[in-house]
Amino acid sequence: MFLTPNYVEFYKGGYRTINYYNEQITKRREKYPFEINDEYNQYVKQVNDKGYCRVENFFDKDLLLQLKKEFDEARSKNQNVRSVQENNHVQMIEPFLNSPTAHKIAFDDRLIQIATGFFDCVPGIGTFNLRRSEANGNRVCGTNMFHRDFNSPVKILKFFFYLNDVTEENGPFTYVEGSNREMPLHWDSYHRWPDHEIENVYGKNRIKFVTANVGDLLIGATNGFHKGLKLKNGDRTMFTINYLIHPEMEGSRPETARPRFHIWQDDFENLPDHKKPVADFLIKKQRVSASVTQCIVL
Repeated sequence: MFLTPNYVEFYKGGYRTINYYNEQITKRREKYPFEINDEYNQYVKQVNDKGYCRVENFFDKDLLLQLKKEFDEARSKNQNVRSVQENNHVQMIEPFLNSPTAHKIAFDDRLIQIATGFFDCVPGIGTFNLRRSEANGNRVCGTNMFHRDFNSPVKILKFFFYLNDVTEENGPFTYVEGSNREMPLHWDSYHRWPDHEIENVYGKNRIKFVTANVGDLLIGATNGFHKGLKLKNGDRTMFTINYLIHPEMEGSRPETARPRFHIWQDDFENLPDHKKPVADFLIKKQRVSASVTQCIVL
C-alpha cells in the first residue's frame, strides 16, 4: 500500500509544514500577479505525472560550456572550490558570486515560466550547485543514495544541466518514476535509502536513469525518490537550481527557513523587474572595490 499526496502522512512535518507552505504560497500569489505560459504545460504535466522530464536541445550549449570553463579554471587554481560528501564531489562555492555565467542560466525566462506553471505561482530560487563528480573507489554515500528533498515540505522543483554528455557510465540523475505521487508507509525509515529497499518497494522497472547531452534540460520534482548514480567511468559536471515558494529549510522545519545563497547586488539590480521576485530568497551582496586605500601616517 502506498501513501498519496492526499494523506498528511505523505509529508514530512505533517500539518505544521503543510500549513506553512499554504501560507507562503498564498502570500506570493497575492503579492505577484502571474500568467501561465501554455507552451510549457507539457513539461509540467510530465513532471506532475512521472516526477521528472527531459527536454532535448533546450539550452544554448555555448553558455553551458562557458560555465564549465569557469568551473575548470576555478578547480585548476583551487580557488572557490571544495570537496564534499567524503570526496565524491568537488563543487564551486557560491556559484552566483564566483561565476559570471551561472546566474544568467538560472534566471532564464523559460525556467521561470516552467516553474510558475508547476507551482501556479511566481517562485524563487533557493539553493544551487555547480559540481563535478568523478569515478572513484569510495563508498556510496550522500546524494549517490536514494533520498527525498525536504527543503520544502510540499513541492520543490529542481532543474539540472549536464555540462558534459552523460550516459549510464558517468552518473546520470536517477529517479523512481511516480514516487512523487506514491510513498511507502515506512518512507521515513531512512533518509538515504539503499538500492535494494527501493527495488523491493517500487520494482526495478520504475528506476529511470535520465541520461542526456549538453544542452538538454532535466526537470525533477525532488520530493520523490532520486539520486545521482555513482560513476563507473569518467566524470560528470552538473549545474542544479532549486525553485520553490519560500526560503529553503532543514528537515521540513519552518523555523529553519532562511535565505542561504548569495547574488551580487548589481547582478540583482540588472535583472528585469519581472525577474526580481525570483531572487527573493537570495542574499544580496555588495562587491568590494578592488582599489586600495592608503593610510599615510604623519
